[in-house]
This record gives sequence, structure tokens and C-alpha cells, in this order.
Amino acid sequence: MRLKSRGGRRMERIRIQMLGGFILKTDKQKMDLIALLGKQTAAFLACLCLNHGTLVTKERLIELFWEDSKNPLNAMKFTVHRLRKYLEELPVAGADEWIVTQRGGYSFVCSNLELDIDELNKPLIPENLDGDQVEALAKLYPGEFLPGLDQSWIYTYREQYWQLYLQRVQAAALSLAEHHHEEQAETLLLKALQHDLYQDQLNYLYLKILLDQKKYARAIQHYEKISDSFYKEFGMEFQGKSQSLVYFVKADNEDQELTPLDYLSQLEGISEPSAFYCERPVFAKLVQSKCLEARRSAEPIVLLITHLKVLDAELSAQDCGDLMNRIIRSGLRANDVYTRFSKTQFGILMTVREKSDTALVMDRLTRRFYKKIASSRCRLHYDYQILNEETPAASHS
Repeated sequence: MRLKSRGGRRMERIRIQMLGGFILKTDKQKMDLIALLGKQTAAFLACLCLNHGTLVTKERLIELFWEDSKNPLNAMKFTVHRLRKYLEELPVAGADEWIVTQRGGYSFVCSNLELDIDELNKPLIPENLDGDQVEALAKLYPGEFLPGLDQSWIYTYREQYWQLYLQRVQAAALSLAEHHHEEQAETLLLKALQHDLYQDQLNYLYLKILLDQKKYARAIQHYEKISDSFYKEFGMEFQGKSQSLVYFVKADNEDQELTPLDYLSQLEGISEPSAFYCERPVFAKLVQSKCLEARRSAEPIVLLITHLKVLDAELSAQDCGDLMNRIIRSGLRANDVYTRFSKTQFGILMTVREKSDTALVMDRLTRRFYKKIASSRCRLHYDYQILNEETPAASHS
């Protein structure tokens, strides 16, 4: 149903897409706002849209866009002037009034505005989903938040909306499977995996739904496809919760009476799950034990301490640390042990074949971290010590 203005005229529905692009849509047309406005002006408009109907102070805008400018107020006025000029030229009724000057800042005001990201914050009742709602959910996330724009404040929102989408998909898939709509759940999860092929929780749910239906061949085929792709891209084995499901299927020993020898033989060649997390006191005991073992071990035993330095005030140290925790857990082997000393500091204990493998492992973890959070926003630094040696610890960024 279309809205009506005070004069009785029908108002066009204005929809702005921020996932998978920055697109302005009306009932008759759509426009790429980044191509139309340029990156800086488009990012400024996006910031106001996110806070539509709310004042964004000049201080906040300067902090986000012109923190290093010698004359930020002039730069802001020029951007607002330029933006208004572009909006005046749009073939959209009322667009010239969207940017409102208020005391202390600016706001975006459009009474008939719809933002696609608002859908991610609406309540979801998984048990009441019908076919049309499942299809709509699958299309809800066409891509990451504001692709093509690289302002630092955008990264936080990018991760936030991806996590909101993941939560909705997981809740919906679990409910669909519980109510025997497994095919819909599978389709929904595969659609979400198109955006992050290696997302462990999505893969875990997909494999679990297949295994619950005894579709063992499909489950193993899917896992091996993901694992092969991951190895080609990162040079290491894909690990995580999903891996544990598959090797249990391969073992297929539910009714077998095991002897210790049988059990040990079954473990041979089984892919290792993710790294083992332990609390700090346990980690300290393990390090002490490995120090003693190092004297007899031919393979290098490595103690690593990783540090995260948050450079962007918009980022939460806790969130950065939580991301690093997930990357360490899924990026190391089962016989690797780690702990968390603080929000941003972790300890890792691992055995490697060659000393040079330490740098290779950390390079993989670092690349995965910077894929989610740019190095300009948060720096990952690490020190390590080969326990078999008495040389000083090596330090790297």
C-alpha cells in the first residue's frame, strides 16, 4: 500500500539497499549511489541513512570523515552542498529535502524510507516460517554491507549485519529441520554459504541435517569439497566443528566392541579437529611440561604469544579478541593448545616439523584475521620462543 502525502498525492516508496551495494530504489527505477555520488559523498550519505530521523552531530561526522583534515568544517559543508546538489537532480520527489540541517549537525529525513538492513533487526519466529518467508530470508543478504566503500567505521557494521544474518539463518534452519522441512533448511544454508564458504557453524548445521537423514555420501562429499578448496586457498586443512561430524561417519563403529588396539587403529588417518582451548592455569602446567619434554624432542616445540593492537576507536577490543579466538581455534590442529590471557592477548603451544613452519602458521592466521578486519584498524603482533632452544624469542608484526 502506497503512502499519501498531506496534499493527497501518492508518495513513492523509497527503498535504499545497503547489503550487496548502495542502491536507491523507487517504484519505477533504481540508482547506484556510489557510482552517482562518488565514494566519499556516498559514505557520508550512508552514515546519515543509518541514523535516519536522528541527529548526527558535526563532531561525530568530523571524527568519522575528516579527523585528519586541517579545516574539517569547510570540508563537511562542501560535502553537504555537493550531496544536496546531487539529490536535487534525482528524478525522485522530495529528494532535495532529505538532508536536514539541525543545530549541531545533520539528519536524513524521509517519511517513506525503507532500509534493507532494518529487516535484520525485526523479530523472527522460526517455528512459524512458511515457504515464502524462507525464500525471502534466503534473499535477505545479497552481499556484504556497503561493498566498495572502505571507511574504517563501515567494517564494524559489516561484521554486525553478517552476524545478524547468520543468527537468523541458523535459527530458521534448525526449526525447519525440526519440523521435517529438511530440503528448505539445506537450500537456505547453501545460499548463506555462498557468502562465506568456510563459515564453520553453517557447514556444521548443513552436515548435521544431512547426517540426521542418513545422507552420508552427500555429507562427506560436501565436506571434502570445502576442505579441498580451503587447502588450495590457505595451504592448510579445514578444521572446526563440522570436521568432527564427518570423521564419526567414516568411523561407523556404533555397534562395534572396541579394544584399545582397534581404537588406536581407527584414529590413524582421521583428520584432526580444532585446537584445544584451556584455562590459564592448565596452559601454564602444559608449558612447564613441554619445557621438560623439549630437551628430549627432536621436533621444535613453540610457545607463541599473540597481541592485538586496536587502532580504530570504533572497534571493540572484545570483538577483535573474540574474532581472533575463533580463528585460532579453527586454524590450528587438535594437538595444538591455546589460552586467552586477556581481551586481546593469546598464548599458543604447538609442535612443528621445522622452525620455519611457525611463520607459515602465523601468516595463515594473520591473513584470515585481516580478511575480516583491516590491518589499518587492528594490528596483529606475535612473539615466539622455540622451547628446544635458548636463543631469545622472535618478534613479528
